[in-house]
Amino acid sequence: MRSVHLIPTMILCAGLTLTAGCSEAPSEQEAASVDMAAESVAVSDASRAEAGGAGEAPGMTTSAAPGVAFAYSYMFSLPGKAISDVQHRHAAACEELGAQRCQITGMDFRQETSGSISARLDFLVAPDVAHRFGKQALDAVRAADGELTNAGVTGDNVGGEIDASQVRSAGLEAELARIEKRLATAGLSAQEHSALLARADELRGNLRHEADSRTEGEKRLATTPMSFAYASKGLFASSEDPLGNAASSSLDSMEQMLAVLLTLAGLLLPWILLAGLLFLAWKGLRRSAPSAAVSDSGGPPA
Repeated sequence: MRSVHLIPTMILCAGLTLTAGCSEAPSEQEAASVDMAAESVAVSDASRAEAGGAGEAPGMTTSAAPGVAFAYSYMFSLPGKAISDVQHRHAAACEELGAQRCQITGMDFRQETSGSISARLDFLVAPDVAHRFGKQALDAVRAADGELTNAGVTGDNVGGEIDASQVRSAGLEAELARIEKRLATAGLSAQEHSALLARADELRGNLRHEADSRTEGEKRLATTPMSFAYASKGLFASSEDPLGNAASSSLDSMEQMLAVLLTLAGLLLPWILLAGLLFLAWKGLRRSAPSAAVSDSGGPPA
């Protein structure tokens, strides 16, 4: 009859093990450290637009930070049906500036099966028109009942990098001149002559690398990358349609309620399972107790 007592005990141990496993908190990952170069300049402006669309487009002029290469990013929220039209308006505005002032480098438009729409448009814009171009883009979004939800500007001190490269090139050229003067000297051994030639070739390669680096930096200063991201507000979102706004708000509330219910289920489910296992164990113990009593009473008298 001892095997009857063993089953509830095993169930109880399994329940305690399950609870211990579920109560362990996941270890938090350490935040990755970001190394900032001494000559880099980072300018960040991440802003949330207010409900009335009060977010303003960020902008940095070349006169305010000479030698800094900026990159702009914008995130717009619009009614789904307006995204395609606004995206085409932005592309047309770039074309009006001309290929020398604005170039489209990427375009994307996606409509999910759920009905949500997302799009993207990437540009290379002349630095002196970047801020104005971004402001005009925001005006077009607001005209379509949209808003600016996030914006950022980053900058790198490319001018400082170019200056540093010129200093390095001057040092390389001076060393190369000394080597060439030494090579012109008569009476060099074959070993020294070979070593000097190898070093001269290395210096010329380094000079070409520095020149290419400066050329790339000058290109970055001559153009400003801009990225527009578009996301739909919802299937029914539109300030001109109160019923649509109400439907969109209802959908958002349902999504939030579902998220809360799933969170509660994740928190309570392990304890519910434990309670069920404990109940089964208690029920098993109650069943085994009368059986043990009957077995003891049926034995031979003392």
